Amino acid sequence: MRCPTCQHDNPDGAPFCAECGTRLNAATPSITAGPTGTLPRQTVLQDRYVITQKLGQGGMGAVYHAGDRRLSTVSWAIKEMSEAAITGPLERQQARETFLHEAEMLAGLSHPNLPRVTDYFEQDGKDYLVMEFVPGETLLSYLQREGLPQPPARVFEWVRQLCDVLEYLHTQQPPIIFRDLKPANIMLTPQGQIKLIDFGIARLFKPGQAKDTQAFGTVGYSAPEQYGRGQTDARSDVYALGVLVHQLLTGYDPTATPFRLPPADQANPAISPQVAAVLAAATDSDLARRHPTVGAFRDALFGAASQAPRPVAQPFEPAPQGGAVYPRPASQPVEWPGSQPFGLPGVPPFGVPGAPARTTGLANASRWAGIASVAVMAIATLMVLGAAIGGNASSALGGFGLLVGFPPIAGGPVALVLGIMALTRPQTAQTADGRRHAIVGVATGVATLLLCCVIFAMVGTAGSRSR
Repeated sequence: MRCPTCQHDNPDGAPFCAECGTRLNAATPSITAGPTGTLPRQTVLQDRYVITQKLGQGGMGAVYHAGDRRLSTVSWAIKEMSEAAITGPLERQQARETFLHEAEMLAGLSHPNLPRVTDYFEQDGKDYLVMEFVPGETLLSYLQREGLPQPPARVFEWVRQLCDVLEYLHTQQPPIIFRDLKPANIMLTPQGQIKLIDFGIARLFKPGQAKDTQAFGTVGYSAPEQYGRGQTDARSDVYALGVLVHQLLTGYDPTATPFRLPPADQANPAISPQVAAVLAAATDSDLARRHPTVGAFRDALFGAASQAPRPVAQPFEPAPQGGAVYPRPASQPVEWPGSQPFGLPGVPPFGVPGAPARTTGLANASRWAGIASVAVMAIATLMVLGAAIGGNASSALGGFGLLVGFPPIAGGPVALVLGIMALTRPQTAQTADGRRHAIVGVATGVATLLLCCVIFAMVGTAGSRSR
């Protein structure tokens, strides 16, 4: 039996390769696996993990969603190492060492913003990594759908989480440098939690080493020293984080001009010069001029944001569904919404005093028009009901109830129309209570019309009895 890893001939039925120790499977040919990312659904790995679908594929491998035969209520994300660029046994050995490096590194980490690694194995000549399944989507997919730039309050919450997890990695012994921070390597859960994924090129910092032995990264996001100009350290992740924040706040594509980003306040005039200066320092090509740590960058950025004056608010318009990400023209500044403030200790959101906006005028008008209409119509209904029970719906009480019910006949539809209009506007979704107020307006408007129908039904029934 030929080993799929080292091609050594082993006796038939041998459970492991005598040369390299790879697990052998006598029930299958020596090489049964196809190209990376082609595992069909219902494929079973290690007699336990059942492939249900492919979640994505990149340069470092493919990721599948899998069920668990032993734990029926648990699902996993299984990463398959890519072999697309492997041309010989030596390259395969290097790629396998990189994969095992990622597995062992992640297995020893525990942080809320990192996926938990539970297992790794080799099967049919391919290496697999079993991780916690993270529901949601990549930040890249989110930005392609929602567009750029993003509201600063949202960006700063993402930055807070990214700084927490990068600080955790940098304080390991030895420090772990992520080296490939970009939207495609960031997962965003439905609860808004950030998860870093794809540690394939992360490395352990080695003091005294002049430069990295391998150049890795994504052009535009990765620091210059990752391309053979020096050794990467925590400041390399500061650079990538600065580029990412620059893109999120301005909409500028960093891959268009690698290592030469325009000043943030020029790309988007809504950004203050203080914030732009912090981003310029973080993305400086000279390591010595960057912030020394992620914590220093975070403190400088949040401090600059708390001192910045609030720009003139303009509505934030998401990109069309499934559309590409394009930079917003400088003439359209993004809104700094007060509905989702990023709290800084001891200071109001972004240094702006006063209570944040909670709703829109249209939604609020719909709510109060609906509440007033349904309340008055309820009183009118009770008056007409009392007259009808007394056997004379045309009495003074019934007539006064009909008069009271006339204004809500107009107010109810007005509240209904205003509520529907508010729900269709993107400004309403960006407030804390706008949608709820609009829904209240629609519901009370409909209730008013239903009570109106009840009044007319009672009057008609009483009239037919009197005849």
